[in-house]
Amino acid sequence: MSDDQSLFSGTLPQPVRRVQEVMEQRGQQLSASALRVLAREVILRVSRAGPPAVPQAVRPSSSEIDALCDALVSPDDTAGAGMVRTARLGGMPADVLYHAYIAEAVRRLGVRWERDEASSAEVILGAGRVYAILRELRTVFLAERLTAPLGAEAVFAAVPGEVHGLGATIAADTLRRKGWDITLLLGLGHAALVEEIAALQPAMVGLSVAQSSMTFAVARLIVALRVRCPQVWILVGGPVLAEDPEVARIVDADAGAGSIDEGIALMDAHLAEMNRLHSDRA
Repeated sequence: MSDDQSLFSGTLPQPVRRVQEVMEQRGQQLSASALRVLAREVILRVSRAGPPAVPQAVRPSSSEIDALCDALVSPDDTAGAGMVRTARLGGMPADVLYHAYIAEAVRRLGVRWERDEASSAEVILGAGRVYAILRELRTVFLAERLTAPLGAEAVFAAVPGEVHGLGATIAADTLRRKGWDITLLLGLGHAALVEEIAALQPAMVGLSVAQSSMTFAVARLIVALRVRCPQVWILVGGPVLAEDPEVARIVDADAGAGSIDEGIALMDAHLAEMNRLHSDRA
């Protein structure tokens, strides 16, 4: 195992541990160059999250942002996550946390990388930690968006590189007949698909994958979506999942379905759970 591939070893606090395990598995299975691709996804997508519409009075200071950037590449696995958690417990709203704190620290890490002030190994490490932090904060982002009950709505898409979108189309049509409002995105490349979904900011995304050779493409897409839409719940479905349900865990999907009926049941259950949480908060 190369130095780059071993960077995701170590222990992160709950509930980040599951993500840590996924990152380790990716490190064991993917080349160092593939890990750099995933790191670039985090840096690029967070940096493109848009300028923070945050009043100056509530923004973290430049020194606080620099300190977070330093923590993300420090020997301490928990330092960055601890700083973000402290900011959140101190009352920092989720949008400020994301746009004015985490995203700004990530932008500075990207600049260091461009200037050769941070090594690829450090950036891979920092990107993995940012991904884990955003994964941990998903319930925070979701809670601030649950101002009304969720409707039966989702975005469905074929993973870029699939030869056709038949699976996604059939699944979308089936859900529509059952009363779901499905936005279907087909024929888009990776970057265009990520930005289209980010513009829609859905609560749920269904990704169709038919070929086992697309596993890395799915993992890359999910990394990009999670850092652009931290609240999103992602279902992966298709023949690959029928053959190997473990694929869903490897690519860090929230759920995997080998059939349309199984996918519908999982989406119905997630919708019911989200609306139960809204009722409890109301």
